Amino acid sequence: MKHDVIIIGAGLTGLTIAYLLQKRGIKATLIESRSRTGGRIHTIANGNNSHLELGATWFGNKHTNLKKLLDDLNIAYFEQYQEGESTLVFNTMSQPHIFVTNPNDEKSYRIINGTKTIVDELTRTFSGSVILNQKIIQISDKGSYLELTSNNDITYSANNVIVTIPQKLIPSQILFKPELPLELIDSMKSTHTWMSDSIKFFLTYKAPFWRSDGKSGMLFSQIGPVTEVYDHTNYQQNQFALMGFINQNLRNYSKNERKAKVIAYLSKYLSMEAKNYMDYNEKDWSFDDNTSTKEAIERINFHPSYGNPLYTNKFMNDKLYFAGTETSKIFGGYMEGAIISALNTVNLIKS
Repeated sequence: MKHDVIIIGAGLTGLTIAYLLQKRGIKATLIESRSRTGGRIHTIANGNNSHLELGATWFGNKHTNLKKLLDDLNIAYFEQYQEGESTLVFNTMSQPHIFVTNPNDEKSYRIINGTKTIVDELTRTFSGSVILNQKIIQISDKGSYLELTSNNDITYSANNVIVTIPQKLIPSQILFKPELPLELIDSMKSTHTWMSDSIKFFLTYKAPFWRSDGKSGMLFSQIGPVTEVYDHTNYQQNQFALMGFINQNLRNYSKNERKAKVIAYLSKYLSMEAKNYMDYNEKDWSFDDNTSTKEAIERINFHPSYGNPLYTNKFMNDKLYFAGTETSKIFGGYMEGAIISALNTVNLIKS
């Protein structure tokens, strides 16, 4: 069976492309190496109406394409809580800086019932096939079509193939026949995968003690075991949590060692109530084979420049496309960048 369009990767970009193509009457098949859809959107359910984000979480008013998609899918969202005092720790030799967020600052939002809601809704509205636990390891140009081979020797044929997995993974995971241009391969190898070096955690509590103390739950640190912490209470305000990022210098520690350091730090700079947690969980994205390579972890302290114009080209006689949030010149690395990339790629596909 020859497919019209095969999309490799069922993250936000791949799912959005499938959704947009379906609206144009073009059938697509999604092939995903994970056992779930969503990619770097990874929401864990923890009790009634509690949806804890170990992956993509926030967006803002400037992310207009994402907001339009949420509106089209009737997905609601709410404002990130940031009322009260926040803490900034510069070093251990001086007192932390306490500040209050300006109410006129740009707002951040979270999706009600978790970011996974957009993944579930896109998957629900998609009438094509979603094939999980299949990793494509080879793409061959057969002239009038492309042949794809999976890691368990299943082959697929397609008129168009869109690769949406992180660019840095592509050269080491997929063999192309004939080979892709060297300039493109070099660009892929040097394209940082957003979140691939992140260690994200959350702690759940019976009550939001920080709010009772007049605090926002936000903490930023340049020297501690955590770099950022945020209130992660759900929309219904009946499940309470703190969520944030762990200092990458703790990557070689055990999970229990990291947990102890995080709780001790929050107890010192937020409240001793931080010790009275119910659950702790974390995800080190550098150990996710579908997100990060096995090379040395590339640590960055800034948002890199994305959107190499090479990714706007078509390859293998206009049958092969590359998409994903890191291919977007605008808001690359964000969920908005994933949507922009999907929109741009769909415009390249022939009806």
